[in-house]
Amino acid sequence: MKFILIMCCSVALFFSGAVNAQKDVELAIEETYKEWAAAANAKDIERWSTFLAPEAIFLPPDSGALNTHESIRNYYLESFADPNFTLHCRQHSIEIAASGDIAWSTGECEFTFTGSSGEKESGKSKWAKVWAKQSDGSWKGKLNIWNKDPS
Repeated sequence: MKFILIMCCSVALFFSGAVNAQKDVELAIEETYKEWAAAANAKDIERWSTFLAPEAIFLPPDSGALNTHESIRNYYLESFADPNFTLHCRQHSIEIAASGDIAWSTGECEFTFTGSSGEKESGKSKWAKVWAKQSDGSWKGKLNIWNKDPS
């Protein structure tokens, strides 16, 4: 009977630790995303770029694939140069792979920009990201894809 009790306690502790580890990863990704969005709204390309994983790929709806840090930076430098550029984003879900080194999240953004008429315009988008755990334990954006909701 003692053996069964010890086994049950061990299993409970194991699953409790796994749940806590998952919550820790979710919190780390949530905080990383908030900092990344804050860097975007500050239009701080140097800080913003620190959230890119090596060999990151971005798939914007209005461009071909951006598969170098230079092409990703240039795309965002153009956005950051717009005086009306802002992002208000929410991350809705975070899923972590069993391996613990990759995760994905989904969310939505409301954004403002200068339209073709020169006036401030706004829009909405939905997005999905793939996060890669780095050797130092941080999480960085590996893949970013989004759409623009129809007006």
